[in-house]
Amino acid sequence: MSHWSKVRVELDELVNRHFETPEYRRLFSVKLTPARERMMSLHYPHYIKSRRDCWAAAQVKAPLDVKRAIWEHEKDELIFDERLGAAHLTDEDMAKATEESTLLPGARAAFFAWLYLSTTRPWIESLMVNHITERKNNPEIVKGGGYTQRMAMKKIADLGGSVETLDPNTRVHMVADIDHSNLFEPVFEHYLADERTARAVIAAARDSLAIDRAYRGTLASAMMEIPESQSL
Repeated sequence: MSHWSKVRVELDELVNRHFETPEYRRLFSVKLTPARERMMSLHYPHYIKSRRDCWAAAQVKAPLDVKRAIWEHEKDELIFDERLGAAHLTDEDMAKATEESTLLPGARAAFFAWLYLSTTRPWIESLMVNHITERKNNPEIVKGGGYTQRMAMKKIADLGGSVETLDPNTRVHMVADIDHSNLFEPVFEHYLADERTARAVIAAARDSLAIDRAYRGTLASAMMEIPESQSL
């Protein structure tokens, strides 16, 4: 069995257990209201921009073949995704978002922490810091659906509507991270050549998931402070 085959099993266990953490339980236990959903939506473009910054940081130090793989990944996000008919993040999205200074302090800290990991770790660890955030969104790996799929179902249950009435970006991300996650399987298979690197990559995944827990916990706590009866 290759080093990546063993690491992959451990990572898949990590992302499945991730949804049983206190922060995720709290997030999915809070009933969504228009006001609470709006607070989440205002943070979303900044979260996506944070991912773009961190993927770019991983790309800087990576070998050429990995740079190409990251660029293929980022084209959907920044240039054009045929499934969406647009990029996943546009200038218009950022223009509609609140100023970064008005975001929840815990959210801003999480964005800084992800960027710190992505810029200070060796490239293969930096790649995993970012890859794991999409691996937990892959419904072929996470039993019960990845984050976007679960949150989409929660929005429908709490706010009404159907899958067809969800915003197009959400519908695309319910499946996009299957391809995005699978894209880097050959990279890790090729470059995970020893046990030391394997352990370092798993540690990077744990660190990134810890930041993700902090970010989701911050959103959950902030939503709980918004009265259920509060309107937009």
